[in-house]
Amino acid sequence: MTMNTTTAANITVTSSPTLALLTEPFRISLIVIYSVVLLVGITGLVLMFSLLKTNIRSLTTIAFLNLMVAHFLFLLTVPFRIYYYSVHRWALGYGMCKLVSAMVHIHIYMVFTIYAIILTLRFLHYYKKTQRTEFYRRLHALGASAVVWFLLLLIMLPLVLSQYGDTAPDIERQCFQFGNMIQKHEVIKAVNMILSIFIISVSCIQTFIQAIILHTLIRKHGSASRSQQEFWVQIKNLIFVLIMLTCLVPYHLFRLKYLNDTVNLYAINEVFLAITGLTCFDMLTFTGKGVCHVCWT
Repeated sequence: MTMNTTTAANITVTSSPTLALLTEPFRISLIVIYSVVLLVGITGLVLMFSLLKTNIRSLTTIAFLNLMVAHFLFLLTVPFRIYYYSVHRWALGYGMCKLVSAMVHIHIYMVFTIYAIILTLRFLHYYKKTQRTEFYRRLHALGASAVVWFLLLLIMLPLVLSQYGDTAPDIERQCFQFGNMIQKHEVIKAVNMILSIFIISVSCIQTFIQAIILHTLIRKHGSASRSQQEFWVQIKNLIFVLIMLTCLVPYHLFRLKYLNDTVNLYAINEVFLAITGLTCFDMLTFTGKGVCHVCWT
């Protein structure tokens, strides 16, 4: 009788992977990380409003303004995560759970895409492959941004939400646990692996290019490098690269392992996922006197 009870208990645990709960140390860590993200993110957004006074036709400026929008939309969902990890109980409905959960991933891909665009434009400009870095008219710049966000919010977001999570977990107790969907659908698992490998590869390539450019400038100007405006422009680029390497790449490296064991690695994956939110620190990097002149030159 005892053996049957034990066996039944084991079967229950094995068949309910979505019931894996976060222990207190992980919940405290997540609360601290997301609280820092929220504080720094709000501060950065307030300070970066000064960018609205810059040349709105500049491709780099447009990219950075879109980065601010991506951060803003993500920060709107952060309080819900802090709330959940604090009370360890979700009572806002399954749809809201999917929305908050999806936004952190949308934020990752938007931030990475904008970083890649900014760095590519800077690299092309450095190697004189392109001279024009502006739209012809301000309306064209705003129109391009509007199209991007229209596609994201009105087409991609509903599509993601409709496909994100095929079985509702016990939402009275938990949220942000959709690992069972990955295990059930090999296509979704393959897409996630491809995206992770792509982000890691592009980040490494851009890091390599940035290292070459900095090495070239230092060899050319020597100790006088710090007096060269181009050197400081490349330092700004280096900050983007470092943010990718410290916030985005570790998560995607770990994700390659997590995709094969979404149950046991769930808690650690949540911590790595939270660290991606620290990309909001990028806004603090470009604040201060002379930001427009130095950053966008």
